[in-house]
Amino acid sequence: MYFLRRRGMSTGPHPVDQLERMRSSGHLMAQDQLSADKQVWVSAGDLFPALFGPVPPPVPTKDAGKSSAPPLMQTNTSSKVTEWFYVDTVTRQRQGPVTVRDLATLAHTRQFKGHNLVWQKGMPEWIRADRVLPEIFPKSSFHWGIVALIIGLLAGIGLAAWLLYLALAGPNSQTVPPEKPQAEGDFGPKEANP
Repeated sequence: MYFLRRRGMSTGPHPVDQLERMRSSGHLMAQDQLSADKQVWVSAGDLFPALFGPVPPPVPTKDAGKSSAPPLMQTNTSSKVTEWFYVDTVTRQRQGPVTVRDLATLAHTRQFKGHNLVWQKGMPEWIRADRVLPEIFPKSSFHWGIVALIIGLLAGIGLAAWLLYLALAGPNSQTVPPEKPQAEGDFGPKEANP
């Protein structure tokens, strides 16, 4: 029986079989803390390495050298049992292992996006999810860059037309408000009744 501590809150005690079910459903991560006595806490991944599989390489930092095209490896992404690790973009913490189905569910709820880094056993480095998980992030034939270019051109044409109008109107042209129209039956100043 182990107590589980995550983000400062502890629950439990939980039997080992319940921890295994929590791991397979994504509710127990390798970095979560476990304790038998609430005194000494150990990461779940260190306490049960067989439960969490191989330890993926460390998450790359922004200072790491960027390669223009990281090598893609043949991965078994069509299999729903292949385990993946991913980097949570909010906490910058490694999560997993999870299945492709779990990642698809997270993507559906917008907790996992194409720019999240993923890794699985056999890959030399972390890579963007949209590059290796086509079943979750299919390649779109629609290019947003072209749309942005067209919108920019149209905006530029509109600005040029406005500047041309101002130039042709001249600096002395001012809009003069129209005179107040006379009301129907108004024929000038009223005369006093005798």
